[in-house]
This record gives sequence, structure tokens and C-alpha cells, in this order.
Amino acid sequence: MPATPPPHSPAPLAAPPAGDAPGFAAPRERLAQRLLQVGLFLLPALLLSTSWGLGPFAAFALLAFALAPPVFARGWRDARRELRWLLAMAVLAAAVVLFSKFHFDVRWREADNRLRLLTAPFFATLVYAWRPSRRWLWAGALAGLAGAFALALFQVAGGTERALGWTANAIVFADALIALIVIAVFARPSGELLWTSLACALGVGAVVLSGSRGVWPGLAIVLLVALIVSGGRARKLSWAVLAAMALAVVASHWIPPLAQLTRMQELASDMDKVKRGGDHESSLGARVTLLELAGDTFVEHPLTGVGVGRFETVVMATPQCAPPAPRVGFCKLGHAHSDAFEWAATMGVPGVLALLAIYLVPLALFARLLRAQTVARARSSALAGLVLVLVYIACGLTQSMFAHQLVASFYAVAIGLLYGFALLERERPPQ
Repeated sequence: MPATPPPHSPAPLAAPPAGDAPGFAAPRERLAQRLLQVGLFLLPALLLSTSWGLGPFAAFALLAFALAPPVFARGWRDARRELRWLLAMAVLAAAVVLFSKFHFDVRWREADNRLRLLTAPFFATLVYAWRPSRRWLWAGALAGLAGAFALALFQVAGGTERALGWTANAIVFADALIALIVIAVFARPSGELLWTSLACALGVGAVVLSGSRGVWPGLAIVLLVALIVSGGRARKLSWAVLAAMALAVVASHWIPPLAQLTRMQELASDMDKVKRGGDHESSLGARVTLLELAGDTFVEHPLTGVGVGRFETVVMATPQCAPPAPRVGFCKLGHAHSDAFEWAATMGVPGVLALLAIYLVPLALFARLLRAQTVARARSSALAGLVLVLVYIACGLTQSMFAHQLVASFYAVAIGLLYGFALLERERPPQ
């Protein structure tokens, strides 16, 4: 795993491209910058509220790159020293995944989600080279949260037990919602607290409609960090939201309709069953079984695991999935529902090291850039990136984040974009 970046103050980057001050001179370059900004808006705006996901953003970003590759090359040349750790992280993860893929002859689709981390340095360079406005990303996050809430409300009102968005998975839907809330809260421009608060309230409402419980620690992290770094009206609002969240948690245990909606009643029942008789038929019991299987698999195959994306073979080999009466629901679980256990069971010690790099390297990079800032610390790309990593770590305790294309892809793209913005803000702090 790459070593943690040195603690000393980072050296200044090379001078920004000539097009940064008044704008790019050539029409193609100006068009490319505008296309990238449109793509930044579409990324969070369409992520959950449409079936297109990240596709439109990727198309606009690639078109911007194709219009003027020399600008991208100049950005890479100026920022490559700062990008080397991000690149090393992506290459290490890709090497571990590719070894596992070829060693076990795994299908490409099983490795694809993890390999998307290789795009992080590309998107960081794209932002650094074109210097787009971060406001587009924030505005897209607000639109995405509003659209996701409208879709979730429509689905639940139509009889769907849990809101899924366009993901076909309520847990993935909730994980992506928390990521959009991070962008909305910490990448907001100055003076945009009201619209941010309204959009985040809609986002939390969509999380409730999803019935996902594993994202609440991530949401608590967002609120606590906002409370610590904010001042004035933002801090008062953070206190109010935190109090409302505490009341909602209490109410979810005492008000039957709310308890059923948030699945807190089910969680309490599952915990009681597991404690009393070791009942593993419940949702919580199935997760405990998966963690036990993953731990046993790691002990049996500590160096290589059983192959990336092949945890399903471990599940299918259990007595619960043997004929003539397999546990249908349990046997459909294809991953360990925990990042660390998933990577350990499928890729062994190298997988654990790769996962540590995936989270700790960006965390260290954002923390270093955050320390170097002197103004606007509560609304900065470095802080947004740091909190996003923390949220993924928290959600990854009960989910296999990189087993799902949407949240895996968004992590790679968002980390790259926010790191590129953070490098720009170190040169020219936002007002």
C-alpha cells in the first residue's frame, strides 16, 4: 500500500494555465469548459432520479477532453506531482483486482466496479486543467436530491415497500443519497444555506423512504462535521437538524407507522431473536452468518481469497443452500455486506491492503489540503472529499460498497473531481 503522504506543508503547484484568469482563448477550449460544467451538473442531478446514472456526465466529460487534449496534457504536467498518490492508489487496487480476476478466471463484470478507481486521477486532472465552477456540481446535487425524493415518494405511494430509485436496490439508493448530501452541504457556495437545507431535508426524507438503516451512521457523520466546522446560522441549523434526527430516532421506536417505515421495529425484533435463540433466518441473522462465512474463508485462503466477486460461491456451498430446501433469500446474497470482510474473503491480504489504500490515501490527501487552507474551511472541496471518504467507510461497515456499480463509480468520480477542485482552491481560495 502506498505510504501516507509526508506531513510537511505541500509545495505550491506550477502556475495555472494561461486560460484561467479571463477564460480560455480558443473557442474550442471555451466550449470544452462549458461542456464540462454541464456534465458536473448532470452527474449528481441524474444519478438517482433517472435510469441514465453517470452516463451523461461521462459523455460530456469525454467530449470536453476530446475538444482540446493539449489543455488536459498541460493540466497533468502542472499537477502530476500532486496526483501521484491518487494514481498509486488506483494502480495498486487495479493490480490486486486484475491478479484475482486472471488467477481465478473471473468474469470481467466482477472486476469492473473496482477497476473504475482508475478514473479518479483522470477526473482530477480534468477539473484542474479546465478550472470549472464548483457551483455546477453543488446545484446538480440539489436537483438530484429533489428528484430522488420525488421518485421515492412516487414509488412508495404506488405500493413499493421500500424506495429503490432507479437502482433496483434500496440500500444502494440510500448510500448514493448520503453521498449527494455530502456534496450539497460541503461544496455549497457562500450564502446558499437555505436551498442547501431544503434539498438535504428532501434527501433525508428519501433515505427514510428507502428503509435503509446502514446509512444512518454516515448521515450522523455529515451532521457532526457540519456542526464542528460551521459557524453562525449554519451551526444553529446543524444543531436543529441534529436534534430533529435524535427525535426521529426516538419516535421510530415508539410510533408504529414510523418504526415500520424505517425498519427499526424489524431491527429490534431481529436483535431479540438472535440474542435468544441464535435465529439466523432474519435480516440481521443473515448478515451475521455472512460475516462468519467471510471470516472463515479468509482464514482458509489468506493470500488469495476465493476470487474477486466470487463470494457467492461461498454462500452457495453452505448447508442452507443445499437441496432439497435451500433458503431462497439467503442464497441470493452474493457479497459479504461489509467492505473489509468482502475484500478479505475474495482477495485475501492483498485485498485488505488495497481497500485500506482506497480509503486512507484519499483521506490523507484531503486532510493535508484542508490543513493548508486559511479561509472557507467549512465550505471547501477538501472537506467535502474528506467527509465523503468517512461516509463510505461508515456505510462500508454494513455494506459491500464496491460490489455495486453505481456507488463504486460515484466514489471514483467524486474523489477525483473533489481532489481537482481542492488543488485549485489551494491556489486560489474561494471568497
